[in-house]
Amino acid sequence: MTETIKAYAKINLTLHVLRKREDGYHDLDLIFSPVSLCDDMEVSVNEDDEIHFSCSIPEFSTDDNLVVRAYGAMRKRYPGKIPGLDVYLRKTIPAGAGMGGGSADAAALLAFLAERYIPEMTEQELIGIGAGLGADVPACSIRHATRGLGVGERLTHIRTEAAFPLLVIKPPYSFNTGEMYRRTDELLPDRHENKNDQMVKALEAEDAGAVSDLLYNIFEEAVPEQAKIRALKRILTENGARGSLMTGSGSAVFGIFEDARKRDQAYRDLSERAGSEKDRDDPLYGCRILSCETVNQQ
Repeated sequence: MTETIKAYAKINLTLHVLRKREDGYHDLDLIFSPVSLCDDMEVSVNEDDEIHFSCSIPEFSTDDNLVVRAYGAMRKRYPGKIPGLDVYLRKTIPAGAGMGGGSADAAALLAFLAERYIPEMTEQELIGIGAGLGADVPACSIRHATRGLGVGERLTHIRTEAAFPLLVIKPPYSFNTGEMYRRTDELLPDRHENKNDQMVKALEAEDAGAVSDLLYNIFEEAVPEQAKIRALKRILTENGARGSLMTGSGSAVFGIFEDARKRDQAYRDLSERAGSEKDRDDPLYGCRILSCETVNQQ
């Protein structure tokens, strides 16, 4: 029997890099939210006692994929309990977007394996295995808005049921996360006022306007394509978004809309514009336009 697992993307509503630590990592204060945009994984048991992994994007079909590594980590932790699996990953979350696509895929498989084969496994054990694969993996297993501190491992649930309509623009280029942190080091200490306490209150109040006003990402100040990112943000606000921001270390930019009707109209207009061959100098040329919503399951 084949089962389908959904792996949900996330966006950063705020991202402050507070300082570089002696161990080379960075202390963060960030707020993120899962969104309805997701990848699908088709999973079935095989008789080979190993994983056979493939992906709709052929270059991702490698033994180093986070899905394969997540499977291996669970097998190592619980020998004899996880059967061989055939896993086919259908990608929708854009790669190199700052939306946690690979981490979301790993988190979804970990959760599936725990529920199906290791019912005694605690949430902390699952988080620990995820953290061993990457800092974003535990965050991508969460289905509600969350504030993260430290390297992102100290997570606090934000009590909100907000479901804001979003439009995401993924340009045809990406940024190296390590390089973005190195660029950010030159900006520290972050001189931007940290308003994350206010953002938490805005989310609890489900106030799209206040949330839009408080969006912040320090990586926007370090990005090597600042003019291009600013142009994409401006296009979103000119087409009805209350606020816009680059998510994570980029390169995707999202806009928050007051209602789905305005978002859907912007989606139609910008999709047509991005698909046009008439103006290759248009900032939208070659971009993917994606429609989704924030998700908060209490």
